[in-house]
Amino acid sequence: MMDHRAAMIRRLFALTVSIGLASCVGVSDTTQYYALDRAADSKSTAGRASPSTASSPRAGATGLTIGVGPVIIPAYLDRLEIVTRTAADRVEISMFHRWAEPLADSIARTLAEEIAAGVPTERILAFPWRGVVGRTIQYQVVVAVVRFDGRLGGDVTLDTRWRILGRDGDELMFKRSTMTEAATGPGYEPMVAAMNRALVSLGGEISSAIQGMPR
Repeated sequence: MMDHRAAMIRRLFALTVSIGLASCVGVSDTTQYYALDRAADSKSTAGRASPSTASSPRAGATGLTIGVGPVIIPAYLDRLEIVTRTAADRVEISMFHRWAEPLADSIARTLAEEIAAGVPTERILAFPWRGVVGRTIQYQVVVAVVRFDGRLGGDVTLDTRWRILGRDGDELMFKRSTMTEAATGPGYEPMVAAMNRALVSLGGEISSAIQGMPR
């Protein structure tokens, strides 16, 4: 009798475990991933070839070599989860809306694409660089992000301090820029699109500064 009862308990336990495993397998991952990309901003790409897709040198391209980076971001943004602002001194970290790559890398890449299009040049190096490659850089852009977040359905703010360094590491320009863009709707996609536009504006400002420098 005891053996029969023990066997029944074992079968019930095995059935419970099987149902639990089946339930876990059936749950789908609802996490959504986002990437910053200059090409996503139609105003910026209209009438200009992307440096990553151009099949031949662009008309008027210069021989300048520009290094972009490092891009330094505050600790609260240094995560894959997207951070939104809920109040002046309060932020929210989303578990199910994440960046597809480290945010600092996305910022550097998007800025590099916009600077390359604005100067224009095909010779863009991303930090870190090593050896003789670094010695070819004529201008280095260093960006410290103070704030880069926004409210869902509201404004996005990109606040940065950026410097342009010369070939010998001397500071040629220092500036603080604050870009504000309004999301065109609720949710994360419009907010990320507004962040793209803010980065494109910053990249345009930096490329204009480089163009105005003596060769």
